[in-house]
Amino acid sequence: MDLVTLDDLMKGGVLAVGDVLAFRGTSRVDEFIQSATLSGISHVAIVIREGDAAPLSILEATGEGVTVTPVDKAIATYQEDHTCFYLPLSPAKRARVDPTKLAAYYVANAKEKYNYAGVAAAGLYDIDNPLLAKLVAHLGVHSPFGAAIEKYEAFAQGLWNKVFDWNPSYRRLFCSQLVTEALLTANVSIPGPPNPRLVVPVEVCHFPIYGGAYQLNPPPFPDPFKWGAAPLP
Repeated sequence: MDLVTLDDLMKGGVLAVGDVLAFRGTSRVDEFIQSATLSGISHVAIVIREGDAAPLSILEATGEGVTVTPVDKAIATYQEDHTCFYLPLSPAKRARVDPTKLAAYYVANAKEKYNYAGVAAAGLYDIDNPLLAKLVAHLGVHSPFGAAIEKYEAFAQGLWNKVFDWNPSYRRLFCSQLVTEALLTANVSIPGPPNPRLVVPVEVCHFPIYGGAYQLNPPPFPDPFKWGAAPLP
């Protein structure tokens, strides 16, 4: 994977609306997501422009909710404790992006909060997935998810419906759901298309829509987008 700097990225004509950023972190939450998804990626975001004269920013869902931050400020902050990756859309996909629709998507979701329940639900597709044990430790054995895991074999295929029933306001977004929905809203076609609420961060990196992948800060990380032996849901 090629290494580029933040200065390189901020040069005119490099970044474009719809491009994706991915992050590998060292916090407990980052390590939880990376371990659960058998990858080096815990978070994703998408480049947006709120208006014709506005600077390029990144749209993301974090613990602060759905937010927009200038690209240079956001990446500089992330680089303090994250490895950052840049995934530019291919020229054909860039040509189809509608920046107005992407900006409208942000306005429609700006008050949404981070969907930690969604992060958990996105990985609950295989009893052998390491997310299950980590999920119990992270949310607690007495949480609805902890109880569900104990009864997993009893309702197997019905688990998804149970998860969705526990969270009736399920449109709250988590990072990979937000990026997937934003791409589709902005006219970027993704084969499938995927169900946004079932997409995990590393799966966004595997979408066949990019013209390359670049690491923005050292040390080099050879294969952050691996999925290991686990199949994509």
